[in-house]
Amino acid sequence: MAMEDIKHDKLVVAAIDFGTTYSGFAYCTRHDYEDYLNNKRDQPKIQCPTWKAGGWMNYKAPTCVLFKPNRSFHSFGYDAQSFYQENSDKVDFSQWYYFEHFKMMLYKEKDVLTKDTWLKETIDVNDGDKKMKAVDVFAAVIGYFQGLIMNELLKGHGATAFSNDDIHWVLTVPAIWDLKAKQFMRDAAEKVNISNDQLTLALEPEAASIHCRRQPVGIQTQTDGKKAIAGMQKGDKYVVFDQGGGTTDITVHEVTGPNSVKEIHQACGGHWGGITVNGEFYKFLVRLLGGDVINAVKENHPVEYYELMHNFEHAKTNFKEDTKKVTVRLPLVWLTKYEEITEDTLKEVIPQTNFNKKIKIVSDKLRIDHSLFRTFFDYSIVNVTDELERLFRKEELSDVQTLLAVGGFSESSVLIDAIKEKLGPEIDVIVPRDPGLAVLKGAVLYGFEPGIITSRVSRYTYGVAMQRNYIDGFDDASKRPSHGNKLIDDIFDIHVTKGKVVQIGHFEPEHTYYPVVDEHKCVHFEFFATEVTNPKYTTESECKMIGVLSVDLEKKLSKDGGLSLKINASGTEIVAVASEKSSKNEYRAYFSLF
Repeated sequence: MAMEDIKHDKLVVAAIDFGTTYSGFAYCTRHDYEDYLNNKRDQPKIQCPTWKAGGWMNYKAPTCVLFKPNRSFHSFGYDAQSFYQENSDKVDFSQWYYFEHFKMMLYKEKDVLTKDTWLKETIDVNDGDKKMKAVDVFAAVIGYFQGLIMNELLKGHGATAFSNDDIHWVLTVPAIWDLKAKQFMRDAAEKVNISNDQLTLALEPEAASIHCRRQPVGIQTQTDGKKAIAGMQKGDKYVVFDQGGGTTDITVHEVTGPNSVKEIHQACGGHWGGITVNGEFYKFLVRLLGGDVINAVKENHPVEYYELMHNFEHAKTNFKEDTKKVTVRLPLVWLTKYEEITEDTLKEVIPQTNFNKKIKIVSDKLRIDHSLFRTFFDYSIVNVTDELERLFRKEELSDVQTLLAVGGFSESSVLIDAIKEKLGPEIDVIVPRDPGLAVLKGAVLYGFEPGIITSRVSRYTYGVAMQRNYIDGFDDASKRPSHGNKLIDDIFDIHVTKGKVVQIGHFEPEHTYYPVVDEHKCVHFEFFATEVTNPKYTTESECKMIGVLSVDLEKKLSKDGGLSLKINASGTEIVAVASEKSSKNEYRAYFSLF
């Protein structure tokens, strides 16, 4: 490792792991990182500040945020939860805005995501009356973490030691996110004065892999004596399974050097994270209580609504295969609302339902039998294990025999046991110490060492829309031009093909374009992505416009003047450079999110 790994002149790298369920932050000064480079430390001195909650110190806080009625930021995490719980009799929260699990919106609504996308308030039951612009919600949370990090630096190093300009920021994002979601995060960061040139997006499984490769082998040696990720040599391969709260991210890495890896299979996964277990519990409540009861509690007793959900989260975290019965404390308002609406008591109704002998009400406690509670995990486990089984069956991955499990939900023994059973004894499943912090710590290292990932595999085919002459026998008959016009629209000009290995920092061969009319002063390239390997037209149903690349020219471009465009799709976002053939002038093309 050389000092050239640091591609910026910032004094600090600060990382924010913006999770669906929990979020955290970490940082490292350049001085401490250089001590590590110069062998003064075995490990980089990465600071991971904690939150205090209920007498415990936690490295992450719940990803929930509270806004005042005027939509200004009020609090985040445990502070938002406690303010909600302690002031329900003093504050009319029907006028406030409370959001949680909102990061999943960037995955679920990726096809329609824009800067003007609205985010529905979590507690709202009136069909979206309470909402804020999503980019403002994300920006407020990033700004909150920005303030925390600045305060930590000031406490540790003095009032004038650092400013925002001294920090290189790293935001973690799932590998399965598309470009629009990644650009959305950049836009949110820019709203709190984190400029594009001081921000890096780190893919979560890559960050976790970086951290685990850097751990002393002794820490990650399995009980049977096999060396884990840190002990692997050049050419060794392993699957990175990042199971967070929202998304499941799966990639395959090959070791290329002592501290570097490359991606050898395009990222896969889906919405199978830990909150799907909560979602199954919610469906159970609907079947048990009815939607009217749940909405009544939500609207009139939001504190007790979230109290039950938080109680379930605690029970989920501690659930194991040998747990016979699970106890979830049930705030009494749930029972009284049920009685008000149904004119029955839940305790008397349960024996008449399909849940007889599977659940029991004892005072303010809901006792759930193991067999029923275990079904809440089924959706996540079935999807995850099926996806992993498909991956390990691929011929090109036949020599991969190791799986590294990271992310907060990888701490679930139920999940890990199911994976081991599905994959069999020939696959080594490794869960590092503190798997929920692997992404965060690795993101800090990635901020200092952007070259640690040497190549990636393109998840999509990328290209731009263009015009060209109709080709008889190749083009669809419906595209045949009329009235003597030879040009046809919406041709998908491919720059990067799905599945291609792209080297980090390298541009693909340039393509040259010519304007249809004279005197162009500004040129726009409509940019598309698709999971189809060789699309013909940008109008095909699988093709999605992901934005516009715009180039402002110093001089007007004539119809005879060519403009070349080259794409670098190896990073966590796309970079494009355009140049005029005649003058050789190069222009920076910027990605404009629709």
